[in-house]
Amino acid sequence: MNRLRSWALAATLATFFLIFVGGLVRVSGAGLGCPDWPKCFDRWIPPTSVEQLPPHIDPSTFNVTLAWIEYINRLIGVTIGLLILITAILAIRHARRHPRILYPALLSLALVAFEGWQGGEVVGTKLAPFVVTVHMVIAFILASVLIHLTLQVHWHLHPLAPDARARAVSRWTWPLWIIAIVSVGMGTQIRSDIETLAANNPNETLGALMNQVGWIKLGHPLIGGALLIATWWVGLRIIWKSGIALPLVQRSAWAFMILSAAQMFLGLALVAADMPAALRVLHLWLSSFYVGALVVLQLSLRRLAEAHHG
Repeated sequence: MNRLRSWALAATLATFFLIFVGGLVRVSGAGLGCPDWPKCFDRWIPPTSVEQLPPHIDPSTFNVTLAWIEYINRLIGVTIGLLILITAILAIRHARRHPRILYPALLSLALVAFEGWQGGEVVGTKLAPFVVTVHMVIAFILASVLIHLTLQVHWHLHPLAPDARARAVSRWTWPLWIIAIVSVGMGTQIRSDIETLAANNPNETLGALMNQVGWIKLGHPLIGGALLIATWWVGLRIIWKSGIALPLVQRSAWAFMILSAAQMFLGLALVAADMPAALRVLHLWLSSFYVGALVVLQLSLRRLAEAHHG
């Protein structure tokens, strides 16, 4: 079980890193740095010069920097797939009688396999906005499942003391997770739409491009604002009124409150500063940490409540 926990944690951390790298791929314009999949310019290792291109490849489509950025992104994805495969094998061997561990391990394996296939669809559709959005949302769901798995293994090794007070507040957190995932999907869709529009209308301003995005440009900040208010309402009740002193609960509650405020600030800064690349990457990455802190909080509260009930 100790080995299983270590592999699950490694897969979790690597997934959060991949979300960051995925953001870099998007802002650098490297999404089609390798125009084919799973190979890159019909090679298993990308070329480093035009001379290494196969004869049937148009040299004008080749950019060595973008090709290698995308290739590294794929290598990290393959590494995560192997980490999750090893984790699933260990779960099958050592946790067959523990469905709370076995099922998320198998689900994470299915999700990473789907994510790999869907990555090919992203390339095949030439970065179609909806396909890119699905790809990002699945990454966030995968990260959530891996956190779930890691915590369940940890609590199997180190059970929590029951706390009846957790039951009353645990039900508030799952709706926030669902809203957060919807918000991530909307934000990714807006960014993808703007990138597509900008490529076709290079002389347009950000404001003009935003006007072409449609209703979602208003829906995303509205949901973000509602999520900020709900997060602080829930967080303050957990920290000051619930009486639950478990450090994991307290720290994750503070984390998801602070991250929600930081996300709102970054969202406003993105619009004010004409969406600079660095802020776009940071906005995306912080949203993954918000979701992660929320999952830790929700699972901790539920486990405390179940321990008391059981």
